[in-house]
Amino acid sequence: MSSSPADFKKRLFFLWQERPLTIVLGIALLIRLLAAFFSKGYAFSDDHFCVIRPAQYWLYGFPFWLDMDHPPLHSMTYAGLHYLLFDGLTQLGITQATTKMLIARLLHALYSLLTVYFGYKITLQLTNKEVARKAGLLLALLWFMPFLSVKNLVEMVCIPICLAGFYGLLKAHQSGSRTSSLWFWAGVCFGIAFVLRLHTILFAGGVGLVMLYRRQWLGSLWFTLGYLLAAASIQGAIDAYFFDYPFHSLVSYFTYNANNAYNYVTGGPEKFFFTIIGFLVPPISLFLLYGFVRARKIAPMLFVAALVFFIFHSAFPNKQERFILPMLPLIVILGTIGWEQFIVKSAFWQKRDKLLKACWVFFWVLNLTAALGLSLTYSKKSRIAPLLYLSEKSDLQAVLIEGQKVPMPPVFYLDRLAAHYEVFRGDELGTLPVNPTKEQLSPNYPLVFTWGENKDIVAIEAEIQQTQQRPNYLVLIGQKDLQSRLAGISQLFPDQTITLETSIQPALYDRILHFLNPHVHQDEYVSIYRVE
Repeated sequence: MSSSPADFKKRLFFLWQERPLTIVLGIALLIRLLAAFFSKGYAFSDDHFCVIRPAQYWLYGFPFWLDMDHPPLHSMTYAGLHYLLFDGLTQLGITQATTKMLIARLLHALYSLLTVYFGYKITLQLTNKEVARKAGLLLALLWFMPFLSVKNLVEMVCIPICLAGFYGLLKAHQSGSRTSSLWFWAGVCFGIAFVLRLHTILFAGGVGLVMLYRRQWLGSLWFTLGYLLAAASIQGAIDAYFFDYPFHSLVSYFTYNANNAYNYVTGGPEKFFFTIIGFLVPPISLFLLYGFVRARKIAPMLFVAALVFFIFHSAFPNKQERFILPMLPLIVILGTIGWEQFIVKSAFWQKRDKLLKACWVFFWVLNLTAALGLSLTYSKKSRIAPLLYLSEKSDLQAVLIEGQKVPMPPVFYLDRLAAHYEVFRGDELGTLPVNPTKEQLSPNYPLVFTWGENKDIVAIEAEIQQTQQRPNYLVLIGQKDLQSRLAGISQLFPDQTITLETSIQPALYDRILHFLNPHVHQDEYVSIYRVE
């Protein structure tokens, strides 16, 4: 017996009222699966070159990071998990780069549902089902969440673990001192988050301040014990085994950042404040920030932890936008709680419910458009697609990638071991750090030369002569002065024919960025040539 649309609508409404978490998780899963299948590529350099690259090099047997005299500045644990994944897939006969990355995105999509789950549970613990439903829906559909949740970004990967820790802390505080195991396991969660992203130690510091203010001595002891046990048994053991002493990576990380604080994207103390406003979409972002401040007494642990995190990053010169991502779910959770409590008592908003609804309609239209658009975006396509195209060429010896500013090539997508040589200028030649040397490569493995700013025909010729392996494919980035650039490159190949094989257009997202700001986002239209 078929049900009518009205019956289906009633059933859906019943589930939304009685089992909202199931509905919210279902919505979150659908859009994340969409992103996992269609949002290929990587978002930033770190989520490929500091996760996928080391994992694949370890699979090849090369000691990427491990032969340095100091620990890497990124999580070896997270990269190691990808190594185990790739190794397991290899045992099953799955070696193609695109297939491995699809599986990795699917696993990240499922894992990221924990952000929605614990966000809902925390909100429900503090208020009621209606408010929890709204917070859960925001975490499920906030425009950047599905897209970034399927990437290999430690700033996103640490979020579910942190929220699990906060949920444990709330349960422990409300249950009293009898539940020492909850304090302990909350500490373990934050210890694991620290191993993934060192900056999450700021969350633990904020939690510690509140616990000391409340004189929760026993809870503090169990929390600290769990934290240290998790951090020491993972990060401490890795550093002691591969490097000089436990937590060598922590010392190395903060030493490096203290010395290089101004060598990356910088900004004033107000930058992250406006970043948060933009990320959460005004005017709703302003409502959430106001609600966040109002909710400080409802959940002081969450509020102070987020505040400590925000103050530190606002004061530190290095201000890359992704750094602030771990605290955004806390603003969504507390902001929703505080705002919903405020409008119930606000005479202004009680009389202007149509204005409030209009604000939310504007938010959801803009937000859902961006969320769906990003979920279908092939990010960094112009960097990945040429290498995927060349990976099918059995005669590939070496490839020369040329452009004004040549981004680091993700040679992982060549589906075979390759060394990357970058020509800097004149007399500064050589491989990038921790690359396999020519002696370690069999003749069947290709070399990748990149030739960017300060071009010097003598330099690239010297580099080619040094490796004794001439490129038989060319990749030219950008359409400006294409023919004159090709004529200059042809000097490297006298008496040889250069023919156009194919062209690759960048993804719509990258084309829009180039159109809006061509000075920052270069034209990455790619032309691939074959040297006969």
